[in-house]
Amino acid sequence: MAFEKQERMSLAVYLYYNRDARKLSQYGDIIYHSRRLRYLLLYVPQESVETLMATLKKERFVKKVVPSHFKEMDRDFVGSLWRQEEEKNSL
Repeated sequence: MAFEKQERMSLAVYLYYNRDARKLSQYGDIIYHSRRLRYLLLYVPQESVETLMATLKKERFVKKVVPSHFKEMDRDFVGSLWRQEEEKNSL
């Protein structure tokens, strides 16, 4: 049996009350729960993000759902200071 890597995405789910956080464990893996700010990070499969966001927005205990933009970020940090200096000098 081989392990297959599954593409996942993080969703920030804002709640009205912290007591409803356990209800979201059926949708994905709860990675972090901020009790003070009343939100949690939920890891879900990449292919079901759109349908899951629509489902979560309809729930009465969910205030807001925000997708993660981590995959859109430039994560090439090697030489980034050098690139910034070149951009400053070219302006």
